[in-house]
Amino acid sequence: AWAHSAEIVKTYNDELVTRWKEEMDTLLVYAGLFSAVLTAFNVQSYQLLQPDPTDPALAVLQQISAQLSSFTLNPSFVNSTQRPLAPDALQPPFSAPRSAVWINTLWFSSLVCSLASASIALMVKQWLHELSIGVSGTSRESARIRQYRLNSLRRWHVGGIVIVIP
Repeated sequence: AWAHSAEIVKTYNDELVTRWKEEMDTLLVYAGLFSAVLTAFNVQSYQLLQPDPTDPALAVLQQISAQLSSFTLNPSFVNSTQRPLAPDALQPPFSAPRSAVWINTLWFSSLVCSLASASIALMVKQWLHELSIGVSGTSRESARIRQYRLNSLRRWHVGGIVIVIP
């Protein structure tokens, strides 16, 4: 009777662990691909949060134009009344567009969630690996250890975690 009961517990336990491991493997592949694509979008959209680098030649031309427009002509001399501008004064203060901030917030939040779910999936895989270590056969002691570990998985709500992660 114990051998039959132990075989049932072993079969149930092995099927459960195998199913959850396969789900975690699928999730890890999906999270890896999703994170890679998100990273490409993040790299491109992050540039919207930084000021456009102005062309140095354009800045110099603007300064020359400002100086030329300030010249005054008198019969005895030519006078420039405008001093050269500092390089920082040529660029207006930068403020990122609100839409760019929102887009980047959503992209980076999505990346954080993807990486967090991958980390949790790795922890679940480690729990499942630890669950199957050191238990072999269908003896009475093996059945007790399997049931004890299965009860622990239920107490820690690992099944719920597996369902919620994706």
